[in-house]
Amino acid sequence: MRSRGSRARAISMSRAVFLAVALLGSSAVVAQGSTPHSNPVETFDEEALVRPLPDGKTVFVAHFRQSAPLASRHFEKFPKAMAQIARATRLAEAELSFTQGRWDDLRWGRAPIGTKPIGAELWASFHPPPQPTNATTAIDVNTEADNSWAKLTAHLGGFFCASLSRLTRSETVVAPTLAFRKWNGLATALSSNQPRRHGSLPSEAVCVENLTPWLKLLPCRDQAGVGSMLKSRTAVFGAHYVSISTKMETKLTADSKWDLVLTQTLTLVLEDSTKKEDGTTHLSSLLGIDKKGVTIENSCVAARLSRVHAESHAPFKVAGAGENMTDFFPKREHTAMAPIGGGVNALIRLQTWDLSGIGRRTTGRTGSTRSTRLTTGESGVIAAPAVFDLAFSEDKESALSGESYSKAPLLGYTPELTGERYLTGSGTRDGGLTVEVTRNLGTDVDGGRKSRDTKLRLFQPMPWYVRVFIHTLRVTYDGEVVELVSGTKSKSKSSKSSTANFVEGLSWSPSIDRKRPSVLEMQLAIPKDVAAVKIAVTYEKAFLYLNEFPPDANRGFDLPPAVLTFPPPRGVSFFPNPP
Repeated sequence: MRSRGSRARAISMSRAVFLAVALLGSSAVVAQGSTPHSNPVETFDEEALVRPLPDGKTVFVAHFRQSAPLASRHFEKFPKAMAQIARATRLAEAELSFTQGRWDDLRWGRAPIGTKPIGAELWASFHPPPQPTNATTAIDVNTEADNSWAKLTAHLGGFFCASLSRLTRSETVVAPTLAFRKWNGLATALSSNQPRRHGSLPSEAVCVENLTPWLKLLPCRDQAGVGSMLKSRTAVFGAHYVSISTKMETKLTADSKWDLVLTQTLTLVLEDSTKKEDGTTHLSSLLGIDKKGVTIENSCVAARLSRVHAESHAPFKVAGAGENMTDFFPKREHTAMAPIGGGVNALIRLQTWDLSGIGRRTTGRTGSTRSTRLTTGESGVIAAPAVFDLAFSEDKESALSGESYSKAPLLGYTPELTGERYLTGSGTRDGGLTVEVTRNLGTDVDGGRKSRDTKLRLFQPMPWYVRVFIHTLRVTYDGEVVELVSGTKSKSKSSKSSTANFVEGLSWSPSIDRKRPSVLEMQLAIPKDVAAVKIAVTYEKAFLYLNEFPPDANRGFDLPPAVLTFPPPRGVSFFPNPP
């Protein structure tokens, strides 16, 4: 048996860029970026983040956020289909992701927005139905949640051209207890009476049929603004890592009305094979839009905010390379210092361009606005277009303090803990599964990046035919076995942490053959002096009938991914530079 997507993903429940300013989707930035195109009822904001990676690749994040009243029947910008789905399923929160490739935390550092597992993943929570006052029997909340889940998978599967109908079978769906809840790092989860469901398809292929309906949710689709940067499907699906995420959430406003918030995020790890002799590459070349003759010269007219953020540190440089960018795309700059080890700090630059532009603008047929500049030539007054583009270069000679150039990420971007899952044992009868969490920062790291106490939540579903022996569950801290007391708490035998309660929570739901999968959930407290945590369990594979084998069974079975959740990490604090 082979486990696909064996590297467990470490995510932050905040699910936001860890930058202190210019965060993707930040409400503070949105408030400052209000334009005359803002609508008091419906809002649409678009942003992009570009960051060179230590190994020469570049990560590109496109982030879109829309909101509208949930009770509305007609919308100007908001996709009506999403509102209909939310109302029909009594949706509280849901997230659907399609991913190919794996994010490498050790080579690329912490992801700007939490990583996703390979294939398709869907989780959702639902508002409980109101209980009738005159009925003799109460409405079963779990039954209503199952019905809402079936409707949600049918609607989203049809809309995004994905085989989510397989997630309606009871042997593939689980009800998380701790995972996918808002968590502030305390020993207990934030209280919620909303039932949750989760399902994943590790073997689901990601293709253009998933991206096209995703782009249709945008007011200007891929014809203007940040969406126009995704014109080249070849560049998108030729990336080393592709993650397409759609999240819906209902929020109660101050006037006791419900708003529906739609957040779309696309993350790409790109590499340009057509670099110039001096090593310079352009954003248009990375995204492949230069080969299509597409230029970024407009913003979506429906956008209240339209910005591009470029983040870089030595030896990487990012600069504007478009025509007339200085005149029409105002730039702001922030800086921060981050340790790189050996007592040396690196200067990080965060540059922000406003795609809304200034000056004279003309409106096109696609709902876009094009910035132009009036210039005087031999033939009189003519209009010169403004084109947005960025140039990336690498100067290895500018390494700080004469240090050799390192391809490791800065300490400010290095995740403090990383997780990995692998199989042990032999064969399918005496198999084993281990989730290992390793601390990347030592106890005495230069630059003030010392390790700290933290917490961890593990969510690991397993299909019913993988029979887990829960009595073999072992948790070790640096090789020392942690005893599980009553399934909830534990005390280590180590003298340095003899009074610490390491296991703060444990939930185990056994599988039933051909009816439901098993689910293991744990919440652990990890002291700062612990370097490695291992969670191991043994299993055997059940006997399957011929018609129960998946397609191409000779290559092995795909196991659902393990989800590791941490409290919000320490970020890098940026400060604005004087104009």
